[in-house]
Amino acid sequence: MKILASLLAIISFVLLIFVLSGLRVPEQQPVPVSGLTSAGIPVSAPEVVPPALSFETLRIRRGATLESLLRKRGLAREETRNIIQTLTTVFNPRRLRAGDRLHLGFLPDGRLQELRYSPAAEISIRVDRTSGDRFTAVLDTLPTYSEETLVTGEIQTSLFEAILAAGESPELTMAFTDIFQWDIDFFTEPRRGDRFAILFKKYFILDPHSGMPTFLRYGDILAAAYIKKDHALIAYGYPRSKDGRMQYYDAEGKSFQKTFLRSPLNYRRISSYFSSGRLHPILKRVRAHTGVDFAAAKGTPVVASADGRVIHAGWLGGYGRTVKISHKNGTYVTLYGHLSRLARHVRKGASVRQNQVIGYVGATGIATGPHLHYTMYYNGRPVDPLKIRPAAGDPIDPSQRMAFEALQRQREKQLGISAVSGGRYYAFRESMAR
Repeated sequence: MKILASLLAIISFVLLIFVLSGLRVPEQQPVPVSGLTSAGIPVSAPEVVPPALSFETLRIRRGATLESLLRKRGLAREETRNIIQTLTTVFNPRRLRAGDRLHLGFLPDGRLQELRYSPAAEISIRVDRTSGDRFTAVLDTLPTYSEETLVTGEIQTSLFEAILAAGESPELTMAFTDIFQWDIDFFTEPRRGDRFAILFKKYFILDPHSGMPTFLRYGDILAAAYIKKDHALIAYGYPRSKDGRMQYYDAEGKSFQKTFLRSPLNYRRISSYFSSGRLHPILKRVRAHTGVDFAAAKGTPVVASADGRVIHAGWLGGYGRTVKISHKNGTYVTLYGHLSRLARHVRKGASVRQNQVIGYVGATGIATGPHLHYTMYYNGRPVDPLKIRPAAGDPIDPSQRMAFEALQRQREKQLGISAVSGGRYYAFRESMAR
């Protein structure tokens, strides 16, 4: 028994020594700053926090340059040149637009760290300072897409209000009226119950994070219709072969664009018509009124009613500040009087295009209030511009006729037209969604 007890004691002692050897605490190892621990676990380096930037926004004024803006902010000439040279690799600084904004980020020591500019909603340009006080430029473009949209409506008060009620903006209203401006005076002719349809493109930006679309801008109007009580005007858009610009034609391929506009501005009312004799409101004498007076707010833009060449730009007696334009080699001349000021680049000898702004409504010269005096001359003789029936532009090119007719059928289906006869669109009003 004594021998057995001794043997058990020896075995217990050996086991105790073995257990204690397995519980030995390892030596403390230093933890690396970055990389992997001795156990292979990754460890991040301490985050380097960049210095906080102070941001400023500069509004680009007319005539300002990027150099003048940065120099005025206090940047050195050499650094300004480096920034402009860097920006030029992705964007021409001369294309900075008046009214846009530059966003500048400054370091605590006053140095410019970044410059941001968006020439369009889908484009972002950024210039950043790098090591060694150098700069880099990056141009980012957000993904966009387009979709075709059909808007229809009925006029209760005005076309403007009807298009707003359909969920669209004044920009679409202007694009729509531009198509029919030679045939409809949208200030005087629309009546309650008139209807319209506009098939157009809408462009959207896709948010890179959420994927949600945001409206960017309107694209071309593909087809448009205006329905009066007993008459319908339907325009089909077809790109011009030489430059791809959208032109509008009727069902027979005749151009909606005419040689002269119905009116050269957006006016409130006609305050005086063409007349062989009227009592002048200031001179108090009966004399011919060889034009039409359009009452409008001071500063309302006035556009050229047709392509032509400026033959007078400046003061002209009782007409005050005046622009005269020669059209069709002098066969027609138009006069725009009482302007408050002329548009930039409008000077004698300059060429102008139809719908180009040439001046702004005023009351210069002999005038009782702000309005435009508009006179049209035919072979040197004044004629009533409201009675002129301007000629249409060039029809669809014969080589494009088949392609145009195929596109026309497609657009009629999209607009809901199912029968056309003698210029009347019988099924149109019933097929348009109310």
